[in-house]
Amino acid sequence: MSDNDILSDYLQGLFGIEPLETEEEHRLSALIQQGDEDALEKLVKHNLRFVPYVVSKMTAWNYGKLPPEDIIAIGNACLLDAGRRWIPSKGCRFTAYAKNFIVKGVTRELDNTSDIIRLPINIKEQIKKLNYTERSLAQVLGRKPKVSEIATVANMTESKIHRLKGYISREPVSLDALTAEKHIDEIEE
Repeated sequence: MSDNDILSDYLQGLFGIEPLETEEEHRLSALIQQGDEDALEKLVKHNLRFVPYVVSKMTAWNYGKLPPEDIIAIGNACLLDAGRRWIPSKGCRFTAYAKNFIVKGVTRELDNTSDIIRLPINIKEQIKKLNYTERSLAQVLGRKPKVSEIATVANMTESKIHRLKGYISREPVSLDALTAEKHIDEIEE
């Protein structure tokens, strides 16, 4: 049986599971807060269809680094975490609360596995903020923004912006290429 068949069977199996009514979600949440694992299992099980829906709306499928089964498994783990933490008295439905957990968890995992050289998550988030700020300013100003303008809007120092841009511009270098160059230099001498 291929991976596509397994994924198809899993997704087909989810169609038989109906979502819960709001009152039932609230009742289960009260039981979960008391430590009832069966209530947690029921809440999560009846919301499993939501995970493939959320990740399909993200660009997660386009990354290609992780198979869809792994992305769904990460989303399911995030759904479980959301089920443990959800408090209905805060005024939102479980799916609205869980969506944030799923998006954040899947995005973090994809960020951890997407690059040849892995940067810490906080650095990647700062780079994303920097890129977003730079694009937004370019649209507003109609020109490429100066580093000082980006620093003001992004609430960063100019040196920090230069450091972050340094992370972006570095090209990975093969260690094999470095040792080969050293051997060539030794032979020429």
